[in-house]
Amino acid sequence: MRAVKFAIALLIILSVSPLAFAQPPLPDIPGGTIVASGFTGPQGVLVDPDGNVWVVDSGTGGDEVVQVPGENGEMTELTMGPTARIVQVAPDGTQTDAAVLPSILFTETGESSGGARLALLDGVLYATSGGWESDGSTDPPSLMATIVRVEGGEAVQVADMWAYEKTNNPDGLILESHPYGMAAGPDGWLWVADAGANDLLRVNPATGEIVLVTAFDGLPGAFPNPRRNDAVEADPVPTGVAFDDAGNAYVSLLSGAPFIPGSTKVLMVTPEGAISDFATGLTMLTDLTRGPDGQLYAIQFGLFSEQGPTPNSGAIVRVKEGGASEVV
Repeated sequence: MRAVKFAIALLIILSVSPLAFAQPPLPDIPGGTIVASGFTGPQGVLVDPDGNVWVVDSGTGGDEVVQVPGENGEMTELTMGPTARIVQVAPDGTQTDAAVLPSILFTETGESSGGARLALLDGVLYATSGGWESDGSTDPPSLMATIVRVEGGEAVQVADMWAYEKTNNPDGLILESHPYGMAAGPDGWLWVADAGANDLLRVNPATGEIVLVTAFDGLPGAFPNPRRNDAVEADPVPTGVAFDDAGNAYVSLLSGAPFIPGSTKVLMVTPEGAISDFATGLTMLTDLTRGPDGQLYAIQFGLFSEQGPTPNSGAIVRVKEGGASEVV
């Protein structure tokens, strides 16, 4: 559900006092080739060894209208329905719906939450599915805020991330789970960056067992944050996971409002559990992967100033240790 906060957060940023927003201009982006179309909110993309491209779409909610209580007891209206999907794009361009997923849409903001990311482990395709936030009195619809696998044309639940958050709440803050980034770990487990719970989790794909790796600290903020006990900090919002040959995990952070340029980073988590800053001075990272050259690459969602969003500021970033990352 963290992704659905974007619209509200963009309104907040317009009222923030001026900050240091200097960042080098981005290069021109070359043209590309359309390989698939017809999506409503494509999120994660995966290419399998056979050359198939898999896309997970967030959907547009549905016909069912519900009211759920939020963190302050205020009711929020949602629409729900099975409009998210996982699509297979064959090498010849043929598109096939491999599975459908639940989707929710916030009627006030128009933001939706459904499928987010994909991972392939031992020939099985897995997806992170949706998110949920409440005061604990309401639970999400089936397959929402879960990890699923694609099996026989259907999405089958592997792990219930909301149930884990509701029971354990590792960061000790509001109850929210939005399993987002995911990667197949060298230990044979799925590693999940929960953007709502602000933690990194391991999921056993055979049993659904969930094990906490770590909960992340907040990032520099600009105003007291009621979601973090009024501390002057932003949520870290972990979004992507990647591994190196030594088994170290790398996690990208998006940050919450006001999205201060240069305030986010990529963290390194060793197999022993030690956590450190790997790359700093980054902005609004929504995904992370390791390229064929062995280097890390991240998606920069965009840049924002006191005037609002900066046009054409999304970018692919080559992640370098320290402050040496560069726009590709």
